[in-house]
Amino acid sequence: MPITYQVDHDHRLIAAEASGAIGERDMFAYQTDINSHPALTGYDEILDVTRVDGLLDINLHNLRKLAAFAAASDVPDKLSKFVIVAPQDVYFGLSRMYESFREGLPRSHRKLAVFHSRAEAEGWLRDPAE
Repeated sequence: MPITYQVDHDHRLIAAEASGAIGERDMFAYQTDINSHPALTGYDEILDVTRVDGLLDINLHNLRKLAAFAAASDVPDKLSKFVIVAPQDVYFGLSRMYESFREGLPRSHRKLAVFHSRAEAEGWLRDPAE
């Protein structure tokens, strides 16, 4: 799978990394896998797309579908953060569109952000004011 992840239960964090060419199937498979673990509900999440080198069928329609699918698993009483690390301009822009789609959904109960660097993303995750 082009998206792998590790879970840090002590810090309630899912750290995911995408690599190679990714597509809609990969994004939905990752989200489905995360959703299949109820113990991870409410965990913060970081998705690093630094090593992605191609998009197969990622487009605005698929990003909207993914945003709705992901938001449907949010639990209002377990607020968490989701951050994307996207150094490349094209992936940063698509990630910001995903952020916008997801935040506009009534069922969305996560704070989202997109950063160019992992250090910025990790700083935002640790900031209790965010």
